[in-house]
Amino acid sequence: MSASADPQATIATTRVRGSKAQRADALHDLSIAHVELGHLDVASRFAQRGLRLTGEARFHLTLAWINLDRGRRRQSLQHLDLATPHLRGRELARARCLRGLHLCNSAEPRLAIAELTAVIKELRRYGDERWLANALVGRGIARCGATKLAEAEADFAAAQTLLQAIGEPGRAAMCLHNRGFVAMLAGDLPLALRRYEEAAKAGLDSTSRPEALVDRAEALLAAGLTTEARRVLTPALELLKRCKRHVPELAVLSARCALRDGDPVPALRLAGSDVEFMLAAGELDAVAAHRFRGPVQTRALGWLAQARRSDRRGALAACRAGIRLLDEHLGDWPRRELTGHALSLARSPREVLHWSEQHRASGSMSLPPNQPELAQALTRLRRARAFGLPMEALERDVRRVALAATPRSSADAVRLPDLPLVSFVERGGQMTAVTLMNGRARLRIISDPAELVGTAKLALRAGRPVVTDLLPATEEVVVVPDGVLHNMPWAALRQKVHVLPRLSCWREPRGRAERVWISGPALRHQEVTALQRKHGGLIAESTVDGALRALEGAGIVHIAAHGHVHPDNPLFSYLELKDGPLYGYDIARIENPPEVVVLSACESGLARAFLDAGTRAVIASVLPVPDAQVSEAMTEVHRLIDHPAEAAKAVAHLGFSCYGTGTRVAACRAAANEVPVQRACVEPTVAGTSTPSTTTSTHEP
Repeated sequence: MSASADPQATIATTRVRGSKAQRADALHDLSIAHVELGHLDVASRFAQRGLRLTGEARFHLTLAWINLDRGRRRQSLQHLDLATPHLRGRELARARCLRGLHLCNSAEPRLAIAELTAVIKELRRYGDERWLANALVGRGIARCGATKLAEAEADFAAAQTLLQAIGEPGRAAMCLHNRGFVAMLAGDLPLALRRYEEAAKAGLDSTSRPEALVDRAEALLAAGLTTEARRVLTPALELLKRCKRHVPELAVLSARCALRDGDPVPALRLAGSDVEFMLAAGELDAVAAHRFRGPVQTRALGWLAQARRSDRRGALAACRAGIRLLDEHLGDWPRRELTGHALSLARSPREVLHWSEQHRASGSMSLPPNQPELAQALTRLRRARAFGLPMEALERDVRRVALAATPRSSADAVRLPDLPLVSFVERGGQMTAVTLMNGRARLRIISDPAELVGTAKLALRAGRPVVTDLLPATEEVVVVPDGVLHNMPWAALRQKVHVLPRLSCWREPRGRAERVWISGPALRHQEVTALQRKHGGLIAESTVDGALRALEGAGIVHIAAHGHVHPDNPLFSYLELKDGPLYGYDIARIENPPEVVVLSACESGLARAFLDAGTRAVIASVLPVPDAQVSEAMTEVHRLIDHPAEAAKAVAHLGFSCYGTGTRVAACRAAANEVPVQRACVEPTVAGTSTPSTTTSTHEP
């Protein structure tokens, strides 16, 4: 077995003794074994000993490889120059392979591709499978640099197959990791994370290849998980220092993390050409030049720069081009920046509504897949919470597993309700309302929305009617809130209010009638027992597994359990059941979500998880509900449950509202390709103050 195939065994069994030739062979094997384990200092010492012993060119070749691995290109080329005149046949082809690998780092990857293509033919002729794999990997890297991603994927896949066949699973795993890097460049973040995960399971040792951690950190950063990216970078930095490897991307990535956390100083200190830093520094022309070539995210940043340097019309066109690019490649970042910039430029009610919906969609989370590994990660998290153990690392595991898998699609055709609509959106430090009603569209500024919410809640607690002109004076209205307005007790404002997180959550009823009743611990169960006795249905086991089984395909679900809202990630919000939390991640895994959900004992933050999973309507409160009033209130809710918005209105004095589509028969129509605002709207009074600062009204046929 070769030193590279089983380096640990080579180190354990090899002794430097015997004849000069035997000692040279032993030193060479030990050097190669330590290279494989990432012990570059030790590997270099053995190679230097062999060179002093015999002066053989193979030791120069090994030292050239070691120095290239360390990022010391000049020393590597010196050893290569000393070795090449003494090499013939297979060894000369290996030297040419190393020169090709040097060219991978050049500004012109086509030179590396040409050199390595020639070398690959030679190595195939000699049957040198290990070095053939090296050359294929090098050409794959060069093809990544040339944005020839399909060809790069083919090279890495061929090298992986070859290394598996010759019994080198660790290096084969590195090829699989490289295929994840190709997916990352193509903008397919879930596939990239999945391949990184599979490579780690297949035997990729990040202690000997810390560059793999750098790649993983970049993927986490692209997913918006800046804290997780920094945690991965910390051990990578230590390992690279220990190995004495120079990886320029590490400093770049660390500064990018700081930039995402709102600290541009480390980024602006770098004098590199990274497009994200250039964008932060305001070098818009230079960044915009990248919009036609390079990885997906680089091109998307180019379109963002183009938007920032253009007039309003050109900026909106650039934002549309960037979003179209991300849609084509399933990319996410910098979608939110593109939609946010376009939203800031929008003027007409139609534009504001369109870009506000695009912006909301860019901030929504994909549904994680219903797979065993995610279920196991959530079980470990529940167990840790039950025993009071640290949970931060386990939460990271849940996010990692969910990101690494291909998400389930929840994208239905956007439907616009055939009802008056008020969509609120924060932009430019102000709350804007777009109202669509009776064929007219209106744009208004809402003054001090936080005060409006506070006043409404105080009025409810005092038993007074809530008086505000936020909504038009109609019997029924659809509301899409933003910012602090998510906490408004909407049902207390008008007869029937449907509160949507975004318009894509407007759904037609499916007509299911099956009822499910779930009680959490530390709550009186008389409420659920009495309701079940009156309305029938199944009282589900108050455990996570029991609840999930009962929720699958249910019609109306009543949950009397306390809930806790996670401020940063709604999928970590949870309902407290007998054996632990039922997380938003659990709810998102439901394949056939319940149609209507009533949350009688927890505040409305959990409604979002059900709506994102596909539930049509959720009745929940923005206020803590006194136990003494719950039973009577829930009796009234279930009397009217066929019309959820009407049911919520009946208990609006307790802070309840209907989230989602609360109609008995949803009056929906399919939308056009973009959110349509052709149906426009009247000029209703929608401002929260009698002296709005801006009003725009348009009639749109």
